[in-house]
Amino acid sequence: MSALNLLQASAACLLSGLLLQGMMFLAQRRWPALRAQRSVWLGAQLVLASVFALSLLPDSRHVSVVPAVNLPAAIATPAPVTQLFAVAKAAPAMAVGAPQADAPAATAWLSWLAPGWLGIYLLGIACVAWRYWRGRATLRALLKAAQPLDAAALAMHAAFSPAQLQQLQTQGMGVLEIDAPVSAMLVGVWRPRLLLPAHLRQFTPEQQQLVIEHELTHARRRDPLVQWLAALAYLLLWFNPAMRWLGGQLAWAQELACDRHVLAGRPQQQRQQYAAALVRQLSLQTRFPAGLAFGGKPGGMLERVARMRDVQTGAMHWSVKAGLALTLCTLGAASVVLQPALAWTAGESALLAKATDWRHPLASMRVTGFFGVVRPATPKGLRGLDLAASRGTPVFAVADGMATVKHDEWLGKFVRINHGGGIESLYAHLDSVALVDGAVVKAGQTLGTAGATGRATGPHLHFQVRQDGRVQDPQTRLAGLDANASEHALRMRKEQFGR
Repeated sequence: MSALNLLQASAACLLSGLLLQGMMFLAQRRWPALRAQRSVWLGAQLVLASVFALSLLPDSRHVSVVPAVNLPAAIATPAPVTQLFAVAKAAPAMAVGAPQADAPAATAWLSWLAPGWLGIYLLGIACVAWRYWRGRATLRALLKAAQPLDAAALAMHAAFSPAQLQQLQTQGMGVLEIDAPVSAMLVGVWRPRLLLPAHLRQFTPEQQQLVIEHELTHARRRDPLVQWLAALAYLLLWFNPAMRWLGGQLAWAQELACDRHVLAGRPQQQRQQYAAALVRQLSLQTRFPAGLAFGGKPGGMLERVARMRDVQTGAMHWSVKAGLALTLCTLGAASVVLQPALAWTAGESALLAKATDWRHPLASMRVTGFFGVVRPATPKGLRGLDLAASRGTPVFAVADGMATVKHDEWLGKFVRINHGGGIESLYAHLDSVALVDGAVVKAGQTLGTAGATGRATGPHLHFQVRQDGRVQDPQTRLAGLDANASEHALRMRKEQFGR
């Protein structure tokens, strides 16, 4: 993944987030019950995260229906993200040149904007992670100052009904009490604990049980885990204002949904008691940055109280949910397929269509296996050319391009070069590689040495050509192969293909 890919994915994510936020804002105005639907808000966050992730995939350009945007080679090759995480490994310097003199002025700024955004993005992730850690540290300090309540103390506590005590015992959930101006809250993701403020004892027994039931409903619905997933999505998409807005709506939907579950089927008198407990709690508490706490944002108190009084407030019809889900998926898919594929050009030779334009990958060519030939080692047909080469033989780039260095169980060490226009060449089973991932290479430049890494029967070079991800016969681009082929290779090709 290059910095330019990250820049494009971020831009696509921002645009998608703007459209999605506008759509969801209008939807909740049309269907007020949407405010309490956790699944819809979580789904919107997942769609936005998917747009960002899919845009970063190496082969995402193959699903684009928009014509490719060609950029100068020096612009299209800022430092890959993976290399920034390997600074301490003392890797050799990347072969990234300065922007070409003939690069259009309108696009030359990408040569510094892309790596600059990469640095800002990583710094933003670090800041968000630090704020999250600081919030968790505050909660850990609260837990350390709190006093655990044993089974005997819980049985005597007016806040717990027999059914609630049974749930605590079944889930193995610990209960702690603290003398601090905080809300009742769940703390923890995988094994949440219930933290109660000491001032909760000042409430009526009925109010205490309703507040506790609200928190236990969070636990039954796995809301702490959902909040953790939302926090992880925000960590990756911190730069998108829509993700922050959706996260707030998700948290608010969880509060409203728990209110609805707690008050389902209860008389108006208990609804009034619950609303009074909410108002009193908000007047006593100090908000902390993490945890699912009874109370919620002060600005939303009027909405919660209004919903508590409205006995008819309920869930959305399934058809509305299905329609919103389909719309979200359509928006996400369109955001990916409508992104222009980023290609690159090297002067006037962007597409090397003629066979004579490509030089040979070895100084001395000897073909031992032609494309498509079926052998015991290749029962589905050889996907490229097998070229005889002893271990240590230099391997050269057939044309200008941008290199990707990888290792595969089957291909061993290999280099793939993107020549622009969806055309790629691949050099497999290398013994050593002489360049770094993301380097710009010239025709005839040494890529490494031939070897037998991966699943190879002996030292040789396996050479492939691909067009838009599909393998092609390298003979359409390399001249003079028949004159440099072994008799065995020519005979097998003639037996199987008649030529």
